[in-house]
Amino acid sequence: MTDRPLLTEVRATGQKGGPPTVKLALVGYGKMGRAIDVLAKERGHEVVARIDPTLDTSEIDASTLGGAEVAIEFTVPGQAVENIRTLAASGVNTVVGTTGWHQHLDEATAAVTAAGTGMVHAANFSLGVNLFLRLARTAAKMADALTEYDIHVREAHHRHKVDHPSGTAITLAEILIEELGRKESWEAALPDGAPQPQVLYVASERVGDMAGSHVLGLEGPDDRIELRHEARSRAGFARGAVAAAEWIHGKSGVFTLDDMLAETFSS
Repeated sequence: MTDRPLLTEVRATGQKGGPPTVKLALVGYGKMGRAIDVLAKERGHEVVARIDPTLDTSEIDASTLGGAEVAIEFTVPGQAVENIRTLAASGVNTVVGTTGWHQHLDEATAAVTAAGTGMVHAANFSLGVNLFLRLARTAAKMADALTEYDIHVREAHHRHKVDHPSGTAITLAEILIEELGRKESWEAALPDGAPQPQVLYVASERVGDMAGSHVLGLEGPDDRIELRHEARSRAGFARGAVAAAEWIHGKSGVFTLDDMLAETFSS
């Protein structure tokens, strides 16, 4: 065991061994942005800019960033890459929590690299979700030989989430494809005919104000096994995003949350 504080512990900044105080810009000020605002202040950070189409400040530039050192970006897929480009050109490191844009990752990486800034991105910044994904990989390795169990993924989120499947569900599906020899690809919708045994099907639901639910299911002839992560609120995502902002502060390069966790828990 270690007495090193976990990332999930809220500590006052400025104390010996605590995280640095960071000047933050919040790009996107919906429910996630507001949750991050509260937690960032609890951790002693200064939120110097809030940028959102619903606010008086809706554009990203030097005058609206207010001297921010790190931006936390939670917007929509169609805006994310342009926001990353603009923030990089402004010399601001970025935590990207938006999902559904990763087909343009090369473009975003090129912008960040050219600017010499830093970026950390993830399909989900909840530390619990990332533990869930690691457990899912182990479960898939063990279940691969049990061919009598059919394997599926389902996810559910609030009705305002526009992308589906969720970024986390896609990450989970890709992990399962890597580890399951009998699954060759994944699909987000059932076919018109019979489901194909070599395809992993991912089901999505958008309802109410759910923070997020992800399930890896194994359906056998005699029983059912489920590995599930249920987010009780947005606080877990906000906590991980603020921890990522502390971590990317002063760094250059493009990283994932896995990189951050690997460095954190190896030190």
